[in-house]
Amino acid sequence: MTANVLIEELGPRGQRRVRIGTIVALLAGALALIWMYVQLSNNGQLEGARWTDLFDSGTLRFLGEGLLATIQAAIVAGIIAIVVGFALALMNLSNSRIASALAVGWVELFRALPLLLMIFGVFFIDTSLARGRGGDAVLGVFWSVVVALVLYNSAVLSEIFRAGVRSLDRGQTEAAQSVGMTYWQTMFIVVLPQAVRRMVPAIVAQMATLTKDVSLGFVIGYEEFVRRGAGTPNFGDTEVTNFQAYVSVGLVYFILVWAMAKLADWMESRQRRTPQVAAATEEIESELALGDSLAAGP
Repeated sequence: MTANVLIEELGPRGQRRVRIGTIVALLAGALALIWMYVQLSNNGQLEGARWTDLFDSGTLRFLGEGLLATIQAAIVAGIIAIVVGFALALMNLSNSRIASALAVGWVELFRALPLLLMIFGVFFIDTSLARGRGGDAVLGVFWSVVVALVLYNSAVLSEIFRAGVRSLDRGQTEAAQSVGMTYWQTMFIVVLPQAVRRMVPAIVAQMATLTKDVSLGFVIGYEEFVRRGAGTPNFGDTEVTNFQAYVSVGLVYFILVWAMAKLADWMESRQRRTPQVAAATEEIESELALGDSLAAGP
């Protein structure tokens, strides 16, 4: 086992301090949980009727429609974002300076803007144009959410695709061109079939993030899962409060996104069995980390 040269090993006194700190933190966490339990119990939030009403057929149907709306928006936005991101990556990698500049501009712009701002922007531009014409909105709430998600995620996916293509050995491209293949023949016959295999784990992970981001449609009135959860206490004759509704919504989101994240981890672990794919995965992860830092802002 190789010693860590960056971190000095703790001595007996340091180890004792760590043990004491761990015990204190555990005790503080236990006391916080006990205090939360007492407060929830005193407020009647742990009463059985409040939780059993969640499983009423009407309540389940009400929440299920919201979950279906979330999944529907995620699937539509995901498919379009993959297609657009793929096209942007090809434009970025092409020999045309104009196409490359347009792709880079798209990526730098929409990857840096907050997604919530884009949802507001698309929705209010759509409604403002509708008022100017004196007619109905063209996009509506659903497509406003989808368009905003596509704008942001296509920029991120474009960098994933580009990193996957760049990870391939340049000798393969040169070999294809030496036998007379054109640029597009080289891309579609030689490069992309290998690159897509390497990009799949990162794409699945990004789709998990996109699924969570659908909840931001709450702010413009899209009836997705979180908004339906917020409306559950006022739905029908139920004793469910916001606490039970948000806990159930959060649990479903956790299971859904956790399953997708684990699928991405499993696929990535299989990819890492070969050194070339492992290097490509690291490059893609660095691209995603850069994109997250740009989206977060200063």
